Amino acid sequence: MFKFKNTKAFKSICLILASSILCMSCHTTHYVSLQDDYNAKLNGKSHAEIIELLGPPDRTTSDGKGGEILIYEVKSQIGASAKTKYTNSINLTETKKQTNVFVDENKICYNVTTDDVKAERVFDKKKTIIGVGFVGIITVWLLIAASQN
Repeated sequence: MFKFKNTKAFKSICLILASSILCMSCHTTHYVSLQDDYNAKLNGKSHAEIIELLGPPDRTTSDGKGGEILIYEVKSQIGASAKTKYTNSINLTETKKQTNVFVDENKICYNVTTDDVKAERVFDKKKTIIGVGFVGIITVWLLIAASQN
């Protein structure tokens, strides 16, 4: 198949390729809500402490119980450009994340809701099994190729 299949260079390349695929397949990225983090950080804090931590809210509204909701909005744009011979266009997608901080009539935070997320790398058993299987196949293939000569 390859003229240099029994050389050290070929075996090294195969080992590096198999190892890199195995390492990449062990983890996957999930997006986890930050709501629990915000609640742990802000529950029980006073209105002044919240303003000190997060800055002034974008707007406020009543919570219907004598308190208020501090609303923080973060807008971001993701763009993609396409350039052809005759045109140059940019497509922008705007996303908005909102965090609502609920404070009671005593100006103490009692709840936080948010649609903000963070990326988190998580160990994925299924991908690891596939990666290990692939490395096993490569190893067997290398052993067979080495034993033929």
